[in-house]
Amino acid sequence: MIGICYGIINPLLRSKEFNSTDWIQNIDSRYRMVNDLAKNDILKGKTKDETIALLGTEYTTDCSGKNTICYISPDPDNYAILDHYEFVIFFNEENIVKRVENINR
Repeated sequence: MIGICYGIINPLLRSKEFNSTDWIQNIDSRYRMVNDLAKNDILKGKTKDETIALLGTEYTTDCSGKNTICYISPDPDNYAILDHYEFVIFFNEENIVKRVENINR
């Protein structure tokens, strides 16, 4: 039971406000910013070019279906090599952000 509570509450306690420069320069800080990006709809309605300008050019394309881009957002406290998170951005047909998800791969 304690483990479940820790798993739910810990990411919230470790969250920090999104900062574009920090996101781009410090990959280990991304995990702490994904909640702010998702909950405050910071990217919603932005074009693909505007999104890339905010988050940087180190991403993969079509990583979670067609017209998506993914940014690695590793949990710095997780030492498992194969276990990582990706911040996935889904675009509509006009290349406008329609939703985002942080997915454990």
